[in-house]
Amino acid sequence: MTPAGGAHRADPEAAVLRQQIPVGETAAPVLVLGIGNELLGDDGVGVVAARRLAAAPMPGVDILDGGTLGLMLMPYLAGRQAVLVLDAVSTAHGRPGDVIVIPDGDVRRGHGVRATAHDVGLVDALAATELAGCAPRHVALVGVVPESITDRFGLSALLEARVDALVDAARAVLADWRPVPSDWKVQVPGHA
Repeated sequence: MTPAGGAHRADPEAAVLRQQIPVGETAAPVLVLGIGNELLGDDGVGVVAARRLAAAPMPGVDILDGGTLGLMLMPYLAGRQAVLVLDAVSTAHGRPGDVIVIPDGDVRRGHGVRATAHDVGLVDALAATELAGCAPRHVALVGVVPESITDRFGLSALLEARVDALVDAARAVLADWRPVPSDWKVQVPGHA
């Protein structure tokens, strides 16, 4: 479970990853995954939103700061019943600050957003779970259109003001998945 006060921070070292958030049968059936690069201004909005969401832990839900790990996130996606991704998104018709919800099928195919490097890695990680037979049953993405992705730590004033709206949209998606049904268990092939 997520400790009070913050999301788990992913690290490329597998041993460290396992110490910080459960994988396999010990994982919660629902994962909230904040992705993005905080060193690129508004690109880090998914990570900021995950931390804010983690301030009020929810039973059956793990919250992970996935940074820009992309394909290395596969162990955290494997076997989950539902994954909610929080990220900065660019769309053809969105304006900076717009909160966007992208449904399951579109996330898996990478449709609906102009992909950044970590988004492509996420789509690849989801495809790898499909091939391994342990894909999440439900996947959604809640994002906000960035104002500025530049070499700067921290969000623009506009996106800082929109983080609560992003978190509220994430809670609405989670409400559709809650209460977590008792038959939602993490199922990893090869494990009893």
